[in-house]
Amino acid sequence: MKTKFLIAAIAASMLLSSCSKVGGEVPQSTAVVQQEPVQPDTDNEEPVEDETNNEDTDGENENSAEEAQDPVFQIDLSLKPNELGEVMILMYHGIGDQESDWQRTPENFRKDLEYMYQNKYQMISLNDYAMGEISTRAGYTPIILTFDDGRQNNFNYIEENGKLVIDPDCAVGILQEFREKYPDFDVTASFFLGTNIFGQKEYEEEKLRFLVDNGYDIGNHTYSHNKLELLESTEIQKEIGAVNNIINRLVPDYDVETLALPHGSNPKDEYVSSMLEGQYENIKYKMTAVLDVGWRPAFSPFDSMNNFKSLYRVTASETKVDNCGMYDYFSQFEENKRERFISDGNPNVVTIPKKHEEYLNMEMVGNRTVNIYE
Repeated sequence: MKTKFLIAAIAASMLLSSCSKVGGEVPQSTAVVQQEPVQPDTDNEEPVEDETNNEDTDGENENSAEEAQDPVFQIDLSLKPNELGEVMILMYHGIGDQESDWQRTPENFRKDLEYMYQNKYQMISLNDYAMGEISTRAGYTPIILTFDDGRQNNFNYIEENGKLVIDPDCAVGILQEFREKYPDFDVTASFFLGTNIFGQKEYEEEKLRFLVDNGYDIGNHTYSHNKLELLESTEIQKEIGAVNNIINRLVPDYDVETLALPHGSNPKDEYVSSMLEGQYENIKYKMTAVLDVGWRPAFSPFDSMNNFKSLYRVTASETKVDNCGMYDYFSQFEENKRERFISDGNPNVVTIPKKHEEYLNMEMVGNRTVNIYE
């Protein structure tokens, strides 16, 4: 029987190998096995009560009851939970009739979602990921969907029988379709906007309100889509602050806290702080997560190597843009060529294999319980 350890503090300094193969035997449960007590022979003598044995049994029963209520004890280690594995943040752009590097057809987008569902992926929001709030079911892998540019084919209204409805073949329409089809999929996505808010200006507020009310995230994609590496502090704050102010006027109760870098262009080192926090027209903003363009899966939010100022994404394409199409990484996860995040099912516990404990970021773990197993 293998043993779980609760760790109070762990130093995190080395790189978690992104391509190591998961192997070894399935870890054993730490559940206490109760044995039936031996019954005395009652044919020839009166049974004698053994107070000592009763006391021991009572103690064992109490321990068993306590363990049964312990969230760590309830975790199924046969699922090989690994909450320091990688998470794919998928980078979509358009949904349209023609397939290309930056556009999926409605049929292929449906295929993507069906693949995720059938292969034990469960959607989470980017905002939750940035806070380490992973509520994914035990044995499942969280996945994050993002859409850049705010194209009309992301969220389109059409008239049907004199009534305004969501286009069933736009991104939101397809996502809503899967929400109804698979309620346990936890359908969500992040939409990164500039000044073009889904193309139909008369419906801007209505669309943003629908997204907020239905559990989608809204992010910032800058005002002019210029490369931040070419801009200075004041210009960067205008690019980010102007978009935040527009969105805030339309949905005042929503705080935009995520940014997708246009062209994947990071500002110069001396201006990074202006990207993360600043103000425009006397209104302040603060970014908790910044996304690069597509490349590779992101680190776990609890991994010491994770940099929330520059999060990796995977190109949502089958054309292998820069050799990093999403199905390449799906295959690597399935073949155990990369270690994927596998949830323990409890958002208040962080469960990891012992071999990775040195990579755990305890500051990100916060008040959560750490569960390390052999």
